[in-house]
Formats: sequence, structure tokens, C-alpha cells
Amino acid sequence: MPIETGGGHARGMGMELRQLRLFLAVAEAGSITAAARRVHLTQPALSRQIKALEDELGVALFERGAHSITLTAAGGELVRQGSRLERIAEQVVERVRAAGSGEVIRLGYAPSLAGSLLGLALERFSQLHPRVRVELHDCTTSEMKAGLREGRLDVVLTVPDSGDGPAIDWQPVMRREWRLALPAGHRLAGSPTVSAAELDGESLLVFTREDYPDYWQRVDGFFRAAGLRPRVAGEFDGFASLGAAVEGGLGVALVAAGGRVTPSTDGRLVLSTLDPAPEPICVAVGRLAGKSLPPACQVLVGELQRAGEEA
Repeated sequence: MPIETGGGHARGMGMELRQLRLFLAVAEAGSITAAARRVHLTQPALSRQIKALEDELGVALFERGAHSITLTAAGGELVRQGSRLERIAEQVVERVRAAGSGEVIRLGYAPSLAGSLLGLALERFSQLHPRVRVELHDCTTSEMKAGLREGRLDVVLTVPDSGDGPAIDWQPVMRREWRLALPAGHRLAGSPTVSAAELDGESLLVFTREDYPDYWQRVDGFFRAAGLRPRVAGEFDGFASLGAAVEGGLGVALVAAGGRVTPSTDGRLVLSTLDPAPEPICVAVGRLAGKSLPPACQVLVGELQRAGEEA
């Protein structure tokens, strides 16, 4: 896809999207060698592509040293503008594909919270709109919010955060209680209800702070309010890895009831109620503020709320 760069000279008539992506890969990696491995090209081949782009634009994009490269002022500007152009090109491709196959709704969701809620809502929605395709994106909280801002997602199903500000409109769907996930051999595993005081000094397994900031705030606030100091023994970027770590006896974890982290069929992971328990989690559907949703997407949001009321 040629990208017109404007100008009244013979140079700068256009650059290829592939060249732009290769340039961005070099700028991000900081070296031709590292970028070549990432994009599966030989170093000479990648160097030729960058040189061709510089010749096309009529400017130097990198200052080349003996063992390193740095961006020139023109290169820095192309990073800023090129990243924006790449996102636009990706959105164009997505929309063209959607136009050829019918309407598409892009939904980001948190598996630890969606549980059976999402399946029930999608089953009902597909009966009402069989020709509308729903793309599901299993994302972290930060990825969902970035997806809304950058136009890669239409709606998300997760926990609102006080730091979101007015940028995202939230519609509550349901509330979920907290549970304590324990390995079957843990000293507290036989108790249906565990006192919060009994967790003092325990090895705590948590989702990563960067990907799940709202989870961190809630868990940290709960232990601080109780005057407890558990030891963080591991951070995990997904629900499968967190559950596996609990099963393996690496520690305990606070999770949402009814989510993906559930008692295992082989009995290696059990769930207990906490007393006192943290405030229940509000699960909500979010959309970019000021963005109007297509009618079919509004129906999907309605089905999610209906399923939440019945859960």
C-alpha cells in the first residue's frame, strides 16, 4: 500500500507500507542486526530496504556509528508519524475485511471475570443477529483500554478503574465476590471460610501490576486495610499461569468468583471464602466516550447486562 508523502519534488512520491514497518522495527530494536532477526530478513537485505527508504524520502533517517545507530531528527519524526500511519492502515484493512464478510463487533474481555456470562450473552445475541460476527480478544486490562483508545476494540468487558476518567463510558453488568485460591495441600485448604488474619506472611501470587493495575489496587488496599503484609511470591500475565502456580503450591491468590480460576477437577486447587472479604468487583461494559455504537453492538451490550442480572 503506497503512502503518499506529498511535496513537489521527484523524491517523496510515495513509500511502501512494508518499508515503513521495517523502519519502525529498526527504530524500536535500536540496531539493524536485532531488527533483522525480528523481521526474518538478512542484515544486508534489511539495510538495503532502509537505504531505499532514505533515498525515496531524500533524508537520512539514522546516524550510523561503528557499532550502533541513532535516529536523526527526520527519523524521529517518521517514528511519530509512521506509527500513526501504520495503525490507520491496519484499521483500514480490518474494516475492508469486515465489509466483505458482514458486520464485525470487536470485544475485549477479561477471562477471570467473564465466566459463563459471556457465553450466555453470545448465544442469545447470535440468535438475534446471526450474520454479525463477534471477535473475542482475551486481553489484560491495560490492553483493553488501549484497544478502545486506538480503535482496535469496540467494547470491553472488565472492571472500571477510578483512573480511567471521562475517556471511557461504563455500564455495570454484574458484581462478583472474591475468593481465595489455595493449593490442595495448603494448611488452610480444608476451611470453607478463611480469616484474612490467617494470610499474614503468606506467599501471595498476583497478576502483574502493569497489565492489571485495578487488580493490584484492590488487593493491595485490602491487605493494607487489614494491616497484613503478605509476601508477593510471583506475578503472572495470565489466568492459566496463575492457576497453574497455585496448583503447584507456589502460593495463594485472590481471584474473582465464577471466573476462569476455578476448583480443578483433580482437586489440586480449591477456593475458599474470605472473612472479612474485599468489596465485590463491579464488572462493566466499557466503550470510548462519545463514540456511538452500531445497533447490533448495542444489542450485544444489552444481552451482556441481561446475562449479568441472571448470574
